[in-house]
Amino acid sequence: MPHIAISGSLLETVGETQLFPLGTKVIRDTDDGEKEYVYIFNDEASVDLAIGAICCRDPSATTETLWGVIQTPITTFEEAHMIPGVAQWAIPAGSYGFILTKGKGLVQCGTEDMTADTPFTSGGSGVGDALIYAAGAEHGVIGVSLEAEATDNSTFDAFINCLGA
Repeated sequence: MPHIAISGSLLETVGETQLFPLGTKVIRDTDDGEKEYVYIFNDEASVDLAIGAICCRDPSATTETLWGVIQTPITTFEEAHMIPGVAQWAIPAGSYGFILTKGKGLVQCGTEDMTADTPFTSGGSGVGDALIYAAGAEHGVIGVSLEAEATDNSTFDAFINCLGA
C-alpha cells in the first residue's frame, strides 16, 4: 500500500464513507517523534473502537476486508502479527479511520495495573485492553508503557510497534 501525506484533521476523520484504500499508511512527524498510521475498517457489528483500544484483524474477514479490524477479545492473547494498531480516536462500528501502528500513543488499561517501562500484549481484562507481558508471550509484545496507570478503564502513554500493519 502507498504511503501518503495528509493533514492532521483528515487523519482523524472517521465515517461510513471510505476515503482511502484500506491499508493506506501515513507517516507523520510530531513533537512526540515519528508516528505511523494505517487506514482500516471497524468490522465490529455494533461496538465502537474506543480511544486506546488494541485492534486485531477480524478472523472472519475476507480478502476484500483484510483491513477489517475488531477490538481484541477479553483475556485472549493475540499474536503480534494479528495486531495492526491501536485506535487513537473513537471509530464507530461500520466506519473507516486511521489507527496508530508505530510511535507514541494511548493504550487502554483494564483492571490490571500497568507499570512504567513494561512491555505489554493484548488480552487484558476488558475488550481492547493491554496485558503486562508474561513469559511465553514474547511473540505477542506490541509495545512498552511509558508511564504507570492503575485506574481501570483509563489510558496510558506507550510506545507501540504493531507488526500486523
